[in-house]
Amino acid sequence: MHDYEIYMLLAKATWVVFVFAFGACAGSLTNVLVYRLPRGMGVVTPPSKCPACETQLTWRENIPIFGWLFLRGRCRFCLSPISAEYPLVEAFMGMLLAATFVLFYVVPADALLIDIPIGAIRPEWAAIDAIEGWPRTTWPIFIVFASLLCSLVAMTLVDAKTFTIPLVLPWAATIVAIIFHVGYAAILSANRSVLPSTAPGWIWSLPTPGGNNPTTSMAWWWMGASIAGTLGLGIGLVLIRFGLIRRSFEDYADWEADALKARTPALPSADDAANQAPEEELKPTDPRRAPPRLLGPVTAFLATVALGALVGAWLGPVLNVARWWGLLLGFLAAPAVAGAIHRRVSSETTAQSAPVTTASSTSASGGASPGGPAMWIEYPHARREMLREIAFLAPCLILGILGGLLATRLWTGTVPPLWLPVLSGVLMGYLIAGGIVWTVRIAGSLAFGREAMGLGDVHLMAAVGACVGWIDASVAFPLAAVIGLYWALVGAISRGGLARAMPFGPYLAAASMCVIYGKPVVERGLTAMLGAASDMPVNLP
Repeated sequence: MHDYEIYMLLAKATWVVFVFAFGACAGSLTNVLVYRLPRGMGVVTPPSKCPACETQLTWRENIPIFGWLFLRGRCRFCLSPISAEYPLVEAFMGMLLAATFVLFYVVPADALLIDIPIGAIRPEWAAIDAIEGWPRTTWPIFIVFASLLCSLVAMTLVDAKTFTIPLVLPWAATIVAIIFHVGYAAILSANRSVLPSTAPGWIWSLPTPGGNNPTTSMAWWWMGASIAGTLGLGIGLVLIRFGLIRRSFEDYADWEADALKARTPALPSADDAANQAPEEELKPTDPRRAPPRLLGPVTAFLATVALGALVGAWLGPVLNVARWWGLLLGFLAAPAVAGAIHRRVSSETTAQSAPVTTASSTSASGGASPGGPAMWIEYPHARREMLREIAFLAPCLILGILGGLLATRLWTGTVPPLWLPVLSGVLMGYLIAGGIVWTVRIAGSLAFGREAMGLGDVHLMAAVGACVGWIDASVAFPLAAVIGLYWALVGAISRGGLARAMPFGPYLAAASMCVIYGKPVVERGLTAMLGAASDMPVNLP
C-alpha cells in the first residue's frame, strides 16, 4: 500500500470517527427530547439532573455512551439505576450516522455484501464527493439527512411509548431541510453554479418542478401552487389563532375527564383508608430496587434477528435462491420466532407466579393509563373533527390552485433562479407527503367514526417529504402499512392476540429508512409492479 493510499484511508477513518461521535451526541440530545417533550419540559432548561435524588449532573455524567459505562449504570450520587436505553440510543445514533456516511462516501460503487449491491445505495448527488471520501461539496445535504434520521429515531421512541409525536420534532427536520436545501441552492445560484452530480434529468438531490427544465408551464404551476399552498396553511393557523375556526379535538380533554369520572369506582372513605396498612416504599438507593431490564431483552432480540439473517443467508444457495433473498427471509422470520419463544417463556413464568395488580396499573378504559390509546379511540366525535380539519385545509387547497394558475399565466418560459425550484421541491415534498397521510386520516375517520391516524403521523411524513422529496415519501407510506401489518402479526404471535391500538409513527419511520437504504430493492419492486425499468430519480441513499 502506497503512502498516499494510507493517508487517504486514515483521512476517511478520521471522518467516520468524527461522524460517529457527532451521532452519539445527537443520540444524547435524542434522549433528552424523548424524556422531556412528553412531560412538557424545556429542552435546554432546567439542567440535567438525576430523577431520583434530583442532583444536578456534571459534564462527566453527560458524556455520551462512556458516561453510563463509567458509572456502571448507576447514579454517582444516590446509586439509583440508570436505564440502559440511554447508551443504547447514543450508540445506535452514532452507528447509524457513521454507517450512512460510509455508504454515501466510502463504499465503492460496485461493492457487494452477501451478494447485496451496497454500493448502489449511494445517492447520485453524493457521487462527486465519493472520490475523496468526505462531503466536501455535499455536506449541506448530508446535514439534512442526519437531522431527518435523528428526528425519525426520536419520533419513533416517543410514539412507541406515548402514542403521541411532539410536533417540534418533525418541524425541526423540516426547518433544517428548508434552510440547508434552499440556502445551499441560493449560494450556488449566486455563484452561477449548480449541484455537481444529480440523478439523470434532475437539478437537485430531491425532485423539483420540471426536472432539468423548470421553464415549462407545468413546472411553473407547481412552483406557484407549492408556495401559495404553504401560505394557505399559514392562513389556516391564523384563523385558528383568532378563533375563526376551531382546532380539531379541542374538547377531547373535557370529554376524557367526564368519561373517566363516570367509570372510576367510588374512592374509599377516610376510615377505610386509615385502617389500610401503608405500602412499603422502596427508596432509590434500596438494593431491592432492580435496574430496568432493558439491555437483556433488547440484546436477545437483536441476537435472534442477526442469527436468523445469517441462517437465511447460508440457506439461500441451498434453496437455490439469491443469498440476499435468504438473508431477507431469515431477517423477517426471526422476530416471529423470538415472539413465539417470548410467549412460551412468559406463559410459564405467569403460571409459576401470581399476578400482582395495583389501582394505578390500568385505567377504567382498559388502557395503560388515563388518556391512553384505548380511551382515545373511543372518542365519539371524530367525524365532526374531520370537518374542522377540512375547513383548516381549505385555504391551502384554494390558494394552491390559484397560485399555480397565476404562475403559469405570468412566468411560463422564464428561467427561475436555482433556489426557487429547490424551495418548491421542498414544499412539494412537505405538502404532497403530508397531504397523502392527511387524506387517509380524514377518509378513514369519516368512514369508521374513529380517528384513523394521528396528526403526528401527518407531520412526520411531511418532514420526510421535505427532506428527501415527495417521491420517496409517497413510496414509503404504503410500505409503512405493510411493515405495520407484519409487526402486528409478530405482536400477535408474542402476545397471543392483536393489539387494539398501535402507534403508526414507528412504521412510517421504518418505511422511510427502508426506502432510503433499500434503493436497489425498491427499484426492483417498482420495476416488477410497473413492468418497466424504474430508476428512482431522487436522493435515495
